[in-house]
Amino acid sequence: MPLISIIVPVYNVEQYLAKCIESIAEQGVDDYELLLVNDGSKDNSLEICNEYASKESRIKVISKENGGVSSARNCGLDNATGEWVTFVDADDWLAEGTLAKCLPYMEEYDIIRFSTLDVFGNERTHKRPVRYAKNWDEAFRQVMGHRTMIGIAGTLYRRRLIEENNIRLDTNIIYGEDWLLLATVMHKSRSVKTLNELYGYIYNRANEASCSNTLNIEKFIQSLVVVRKLREMVGKGYKEELKRSRCYRVGMLIKHFGCKRTYRALMDNLDRIDLINLHDILTAKLHFSLRCRLLRLWIGYLAWRNGEKL
Repeated sequence: MPLISIIVPVYNVEQYLAKCIESIAEQGVDDYELLLVNDGSKDNSLEICNEYASKESRIKVISKENGGVSSARNCGLDNATGEWVTFVDADDWLAEGTLAKCLPYMEEYDIIRFSTLDVFGNERTHKRPVRYAKNWDEAFRQVMGHRTMIGIAGTLYRRRLIEENNIRLDTNIIYGEDWLLLATVMHKSRSVKTLNELYGYIYNRANEASCSNTLNIEKFIQSLVVVRKLREMVGKGYKEELKRSRCYRVGMLIKHFGCKRTYRALMDNLDRIDLINLHDILTAKLHFSLRCRLLRLWIGYLAWRNGEKL
């Protein structure tokens, strides 16, 4: 059994794939397996995967019909054999020696998180640190309340937690599904280590085809669906954290699409989401500009309810 399974979903990324694969060899860890899951690529991605696999026995190529990134990651989980598992997107890469710096914490902890460095096309960089947490409860509250990095990247998971609890990514959700997996695995653990000064995951912002660079209303609605699923998972707890996440997501909708389109989208999806209310807006721990944005939405709702034009 290898120590770490590194899962890389691959779909039409021939431009970036080699750099991603080569970064794995620079981690200072010999005991690993690299699972390249080809999700029906139509470019030369599969040929690149096979070329590297022919030279390195620790690289395994798995090909499947196109089903989306969550389906590919789940396929990787189904085939992983390592004690630990981590995910890297094929257009991103890991900084040199990142996994080696996580080794000292593997005996004591079930989840290890490190920070992300965004790299843009003009070589400009932006640091996105995972927020330091002194214990599991603080780390989990940060994730539930959207007060730290909530994506799947930059995290090592003890695979036993995933397998014993039959955890997989929800293939019906394409935005926020990684947040849901992170929170679900953390909910089943009781020990998290945050290495906030280690900028180990390099996020390639130059790829305009990536999910985060192609936002639309439905994706934000799906992130509100995730908030509802998180509430169902934890029951009556973490009300303040979920309130903040709900407000934050609605605020992002307003920022990108305006009050009118946001309100109509929320009304059209009431059966799928938790709708914010005035009490949420007034009591959630939000920064001033976001609170103002939400209040404008609420004023528009009152105008509509009174028969005025929204």
